[in-house]
Parts: sequence; structure tokens; C-alpha cells
Amino acid sequence: MTGTRAERDILASAEERPPPHGSPSAFTPRALLIGAVFCFFIGAGVPYASFYLQGSFMALGFSTVGAVFLLFFLTGLINPLLKSLHPGIGLHRREILLIYIMMVMASPLPSLFAAKFLVQVTIPFYYATPENEWGELIQPYLPAWLMVDDPEILDSFYEGLSRGQPVPWSFWLPVILCWMPFVGALFLVMIAAMVIVRRQWIEHERLIYPLVQVPLAMTEEGRSGERINPFFKNPVMWIGFSIPALWGTLHGLHNYFPDMLPIALHADMFSMSLPLFDDTPPLYFVLRFNILGFFYFLKTEIAFSLWFFNLFAVMLRGFLAIQGITSAETLGAGHAVHNPILAHHSMGGMLVLVLAGLWMARRHLKAVLRKAFLGDPGVDDSQEIVSYRAAVFMLLGGCLVLVGWLWMAGMPVWAAAALLFLALTLFVGMTRVVAEGGLSDGAPPVIPAGILVSAVGSSVLGPHGLVGLATTFMWTGNMRSFVMASCANGLKLGEELGGSKRPLFWAMILALVVSLASAVWMLLSVSYEAGALNMRLGGTGAAHRAGFDFIERLLRTPTEPYLWGWINTGIGAVIMSLLMVARWRFVGWPLHPLGYPIGPIWIMDALWFNMFLAWLIKVVVLKYGGVRLYTNTRPFFFGLILGNVVPGGIFLIVDHFTGMIGNIIFYG
Repeated sequence: MTGTRAERDILASAEERPPPHGSPSAFTPRALLIGAVFCFFIGAGVPYASFYLQGSFMALGFSTVGAVFLLFFLTGLINPLLKSLHPGIGLHRREILLIYIMMVMASPLPSLFAAKFLVQVTIPFYYATPENEWGELIQPYLPAWLMVDDPEILDSFYEGLSRGQPVPWSFWLPVILCWMPFVGALFLVMIAAMVIVRRQWIEHERLIYPLVQVPLAMTEEGRSGERINPFFKNPVMWIGFSIPALWGTLHGLHNYFPDMLPIALHADMFSMSLPLFDDTPPLYFVLRFNILGFFYFLKTEIAFSLWFFNLFAVMLRGFLAIQGITSAETLGAGHAVHNPILAHHSMGGMLVLVLAGLWMARRHLKAVLRKAFLGDPGVDDSQEIVSYRAAVFMLLGGCLVLVGWLWMAGMPVWAAAALLFLALTLFVGMTRVVAEGGLSDGAPPVIPAGILVSAVGSSVLGPHGLVGLATTFMWTGNMRSFVMASCANGLKLGEELGGSKRPLFWAMILALVVSLASAVWMLLSVSYEAGALNMRLGGTGAAHRAGFDFIERLLRTPTEPYLWGWINTGIGAVIMSLLMVARWRFVGWPLHPLGYPIGPIWIMDALWFNMFLAWLIKVVVLKYGGVRLYTNTRPFFFGLILGNVVPGGIFLIVDHFTGMIGNIIFYG
């Protein structure tokens, strides 16, 4: 194990804490019912807040701030009121954690999956013009069941219906139902993958899962009979809470009364940029309290590496620009790493991160396979949410469904399998970054479609394959949160539930179904009322068209395999491998390889300063105050996170009743 001695003491003390015993079951009917209701609030509320009200982003990143907001009121207000009425009415900790896990599972779907899905199935017909010739280039290769193609239905979706007209559900339901086998298989594959690696990550490698620290602390119960949890009695937490809460409240009021309150003009308290090189993005300094809070809980070596590799990427971009080293390759829009050279480096890093992780887990994976295929009684899977046999067959069967579905959409089988391999590599790699590195906002560095075309060329895919490839952007592009990462955090929280975890699988499925259904209902309702073009949902369409614009260029100008793409991916893989070897071989090696593949992503440019501050503060705290001071300061940083989130949620409620549009208190 690496890290400072103080950090090892922290982990050891956490492991010595006994697991909960003697508490009632988490899987009570009321907990499942409340969890489903809260999932409905997230599924319907997030699209309404993000697109219709155009307010704060409550489900944009891996931190699932909408779920944190609801948990804050459930544990800090609703549950104490229930206990004051009668002690037996209040929810106990395991029930609350189950409700929160369900909300975490629900969070990636409303704005980052359902919204993209509904827009993408309209793009090739609504945005077809005589100029782009999509009617000849793209539409003939789209299966009729794949898209919504009725011009009247599309016009009213983007521009709104006349008052009193109903939403045309009959035109949407067939397309939605046709996509459901793919969507269901995708979610089950993600859950199965996390079940298979759970023990390896949590018990063998002991990843710290920084994003679950807030709900664990918030739900910690005090002495028997106490109505209010100790978390809410801690003055240090409220001091931390007050700083971002005051700024967020003033900013929200400024948006209502700009002349009366000419302060707190921006959502971020501090923001500036420093130009460094020509033709490259500047160095950004942005203070975001929730990011600062989350990264305080990281190991110092990981926090250091995250901001270090971002600055390294900034300098590398500048060096390449000064030297005139560019890439003629067009990977298409939507990649989190904009520079094609660095995008390939990141892809190589992700491949090594995942493959090396599988190699490290080889003994565990062999045990899983023995249990799945031979029923080895020596392998215990009783603490998993499904048996290893179910997980393995769910993974294999789901992958077959995904490949078959992509083949039906027009892709060759080999291309569908290759794309799925790339996508799962990125999803697993990014989930590892979230579980170990606590990245609260981010996205996989590249989109698999662009990497596949770079590797094999577009000519070999043919027009059917390319058009089928365009449809994959909706579930692989700019995914700043996804079910796999939510499941990983949910399984970590599931350690606290006690007893058999089997019902947790069905609670997760219930959360996904409720969230997806309510999100689709709300998205179609507000789109046909206000028009998608008048909301963030439609915008100008440029970002949503990225996949089909990319394919249009390839259909007009076919490409061959790009050798330098392979070389740059190999360079990234070699650098990542050397970083891993150095960490394993040299005691005290300061650079954690986790930061390398995500260092160049654009979101890190806005987050690095907070990572640097969190790292610096924690280093000073551990050096001069040790574990005790670190433990005593944790509530302050919990408060920073909650104080950033809560005013945003409250103002969304206020904005609903006042009709305020665009009142953004925080960005995610």
C-alpha cells in the first residue's frame, strides 16, 4: 500500500470499525417505496430543472448532487420530524442508505442518457437539409424502427405544440420500445461488471470511494433515541456549509434583483484565466467548493497526480503548438480530450489501466469463473447482489445482445464487437478513476467511434456500418455520469446494509426503471410544451449533431487506417505502463498513474486548481496535525460540499413557483 503513514493510519482505523449489527433490514417496503418516489423526483425533476428552468445541474457529474440534496433534507429535516412524532416512525440508517443508493442509480439517466437518447433519435431527419444531403447520405441506411421520422412530430418536438394539443405518444412508444432491449442489456452489463470486480476493488485493493464519504457521514446515527444525527450537530460542518451557502444564496438573489444586489455576480466565487501559449486554451483558476471538498478525501498521492498531469497536459499542448506539431486526423467532435495526439495518448493509458487491473485481479477473476461455471463451493459469493454465475452470464449474454443489436442497426459484427470492447474499456477505466480518484465530474477521454475509425479506417465499415456507428454517440459520447459508476458507488455503500445483499439488485433495477420512465415522460412533456429548441435540450443542435456530422464527412471523404493514431496510442500505453511499474517498484514514487489518462480532458482544466488546493491543505494538515487534525477537519469539507449544493436545490423550487429561468447557482 502506498501513501503517507498518516493516511495508512486513517485507512486502518476505518477498517477496524466493526460492521453494523442488530439493525433492522434495509429492504423494507417503505424504504423501497420512498426510494422509488425519490427516483421519480430525480427522473422527472432533473430534466425539468436542467432543461425547462435551465437552472443548476443536479445530475451532471459522478457526485450525483441531486441525490445528495434530497438526502440532506431526508436525514436533516424529514426523518427528525418523523422521529419527533413517534420514534418507531423514523427511518433507520440502513433504510436511508438504500434510498440513497437508489437515487444514485437513478441520477445518470435523466439528463445524460434519456435526454440524449430522445434528441439523437430525431437528429438525422429533423436536421436533414438539401445542403448536408443527409436524405441521400444517411437516411437510406437507417432501419425504419431506429428513429422518429415523421416531420410533423419532429417539428412540434423542437418548436412546441399549440396549447391544448396532447403529446403524440403513439409515435414515440414504438421507437422507445425497440431501443429497450439494447438499453436494458447495456445497464445489466454495467451492473454485472461491477459485481464481478466489487470484492477485488473493495476488499483486496481497498479503494477509498471518496464520493460516498458524504452520505456515510450524514447518515451516521448517534445514541439511541436521538432524533438528529451527530453530523447535523457539528459546528465545524456548519461553518464549512455557511461559506458556499452564503455565496450561492447571494448569487441566486442577485439573479432576481440585479440592481439591488450588485454582488455575487457569478456562480463561481473566484474565476480567472492566464494565457500561456498561442492557439491553446489558457490556464484556468476556478474555485468550486464542492470539488474542493470531495478532493480533500483523496490520498495525497492521487490528488497530487490529478492536478500534476493536468498541468503536464497543458504544457504539452503548448509545446506541441510552439513546435508546430499537429495532427491532420479528425476524430470527430465530442471527445473530452480535444487534441487528437493527446486523445490517443489517453486511450492508450486507459487500455493499460484496465488491462493491468484485470491482470492484478487474475486470481479473483479465476475464482469468479470457477464459481460461475463449476460451482466451486470454496468461493463465497453470498455477499454479492447476484451470484457470480448470474453476473457472468448476465455480462456475456448482455454483450451478445449489444453486439447483435448493433449488427441489426447496420454495423458489421466485428466492428460492433470492437466498439463494445472500446466502450467497456472506457467505462470500466473511468469507473476506476471515480472509485479510486474520486473524480466528481469528468468524462471518458475519447469516444469509441472516433478511435475505431482511426484504427481501421472508414472504408472498411461501409455506409451501413458508418451510419450505425453514428447512433452510438448517444451512449458513449461525453458521458459525465453513467450507470456503471453509480453501481460501483452503490455497491460500496451496500457494505453498510448488512445481511444478504441480493435484494439490492432488484432495488437498483427498480430505480433505473422509475428514473428512465419518469425522465422520458417529463422530457417529452416539456419539449412539446416549450419546444426543445428553446431549452438546453435542443439548443442550436451543433453538439447533438456531432455524431452524424462526423459520419457525413466520412461518407463524403472515406479514410484509411491512421498509422499515427496507432503510434500515439502505443506511446500513451508505454507511458502508462512505465508509471505503473515505477509505482510498484519504487517506494515513495510520487506520481500515481491514475492521473495520466484523464489529465488532458477539458473538464480537468476547470477543476485542477481545486485539486491543488485540496492536496496542499491536506498535506499541511497531515504534516502538522496528523490523523487527529485531519479527522477533525473532515466535517468542514463535508460542509463545503453541502453548502454548495443545497442553495441550488432550494432555488430550483423557488424558480418553479416564480417562473425564473436560468438561475444557475452551481454547475455540477
